[in-house]
Amino acid sequence: MKKIWHIGYLDLKLTVKDKAFFFWFLVFPLVFILIFGNLFRGSKTDTKAALTVLNQDRGKWGAYFIEKLKSPGIELAVETIEPKEYFRMLVIPADFSAKIEKRAAQSMLLKKDAEANMQAGAIAETKITQAIAKLIAELIIYGNQRDIQAFFDSRSPYRDLVLVQTRLPKDTIAKIPSGFDHVIPGVLVQFVMMMVLIYGGISVMEDRKRRVLARILYSSTSFAELFSGKFLGRVLMGLLQSAILIAAGILFFHLNLGNTFISFLNILVFTLAMACLSIFIGSVLKKEELIVGVSVLLSNMFAALGGCWWPAEIVPPAFRTLGMVSPAYWAMDVFHKVIFFGKGLDAVWPNLLLLLAFTAVFMALALRFFKIEE
Repeated sequence: MKKIWHIGYLDLKLTVKDKAFFFWFLVFPLVFILIFGNLFRGSKTDTKAALTVLNQDRGKWGAYFIEKLKSPGIELAVETIEPKEYFRMLVIPADFSAKIEKRAAQSMLLKKDAEANMQAGAIAETKITQAIAKLIAELIIYGNQRDIQAFFDSRSPYRDLVLVQTRLPKDTIAKIPSGFDHVIPGVLVQFVMMMVLIYGGISVMEDRKRRVLARILYSSTSFAELFSGKFLGRVLMGLLQSAILIAAGILFFHLNLGNTFISFLNILVFTLAMACLSIFIGSVLKKEELIVGVSVLLSNMFAALGGCWWPAEIVPPAFRTLGMVSPAYWAMDVFHKVIFFGKGLDAVWPNLLLLLAFTAVFMALALRFFKIEE
């Protein structure tokens, strides 16, 4: 076991000493995070149930209805001219009062911003429904009063008799995957793939050409210890980059990992698969530029198909099905389930098993083609 750790540690040490290590493991991923995090971040935040009311009513009933909308849980803004920006806007028509006094049916328009928070929207819509119910109830009770002013002077004893609490149905997404909480896991998955495949593949190829593997094996080290040490070195490489990006994400971008244990378990299992794939690539390819080209191509293909660049939830079903051939798809699906859906281990264990299946396949290929010398 000591020899395995020693071989793995030396591989990691050589990687860290590389002049381009700092750039590829931190600077370049952070550039991606900054660009795509701001690109996919919503232009606004809707943390509270904000409701804009456009009151076009020419009578008193519009203002009276707005009073019914007021609540501590609602950020209410009343406008007479339609604003350029809003999360959701209720339009009270110009003939609102006239139709009420005539006891005529009418409708109000509720406009929504596509980027608005769904849970906040549910609260606002519930409050609108409550206000309508209150107004109708008061009209039924006090509707026989001929003096409209007497109605407005009356105090309704039915205000706040019923407390309504809102929640989204179970398993409903509460936050659309976007912003840094989507981009940072996506960049992490993509760059762990890319860096482990490139650095891990090249070091296997160079160690084979320089007969480093042969010299290690001709000592008291067994083949199993040699292979395990190389495998461990690539796992440590991926975990180191993951730790760097997660630390940067938490410090600078307030990254939310959801269930931390599941997120780290997901990273570990995904890294195991990439470590095996890197040994396989380094075993079958004999030139550095070829390893770099294949690694970049594979990692970008897996990233695009797997939802690292955009949420897999928004792509057509056929494209999403195609993405399932990528290990990145299953890793990103775990991140989305724990970060945005609030899922637990019972919902993601199939993903982790599939990543372990990828690991087993790549491990079999790596063992089959792993060579000590040319």
